[in-house]
Amino acid sequence: MARKGSGTAMPAPAMTLEVTVVSAEGVRVASGRPLCRGAYAVVHTASSSAPTRADADADCHGFPYWAEAVRVALPAGAPALDVEICCTRAGSGGRPAAEPVAAARVPVEDFTVGPPGHLHCLSYRLFDSGRSGVRRRNGIVNLTVRRIDGAPPAQGKAPPPPAGKAVDAAGPSGSGVSCCAAAAGLGKPAAPAGAVMGYPVGC
Repeated sequence: MARKGSGTAMPAPAMTLEVTVVSAEGVRVASGRPLCRGAYAVVHTASSSAPTRADADADCHGFPYWAEAVRVALPAGAPALDVEICCTRAGSGGRPAAEPVAAARVPVEDFTVGPPGHLHCLSYRLFDSGRSGVRRRNGIVNLTVRRIDGAPPAQGKAPPPPAGKAVDAAGPSGSGVSCCAAAAGLGKPAAPAGAVMGYPVGC
């Protein structure tokens, strides 16, 4: 039995997250063409997953836009959540089928700074879903994450954050303008995060 003050770490609690997948940039399908019609995003955790709507723009040229919030449960001790970009293709018998295109991993430490309800605006490098066995860079995904269990009641519904241009050099450099605007709409300070490096699903 560990004594009080012995330094034994307490297990991290389970969390309920609101993830707003804002947009993606420069995403290409396996053929090398820009991602166009039927693009949608799926947020995955070890215990749940939630998709956004499909972008209705049939000619988005690899820059789909959603600005849609989904809620997922993150189990205690989970190191990350995953964001996957997919598109809808005609499958066997003409039925629609999901085709994974690119994915990024979002480490827990990137969105757990600050109290519940704190808004974290992040951009991650996407990588090919890896059907060929080779992981290649494949655009950027822009999103916000906030923990909603234990958060104070919202004073009003904030407008969806605008899709800011993601920087090319990945690293935790200061918050962007779009993050500050979204955080201000919730009456909260901007999260200390900018563009950071994501990792392919499964790594």
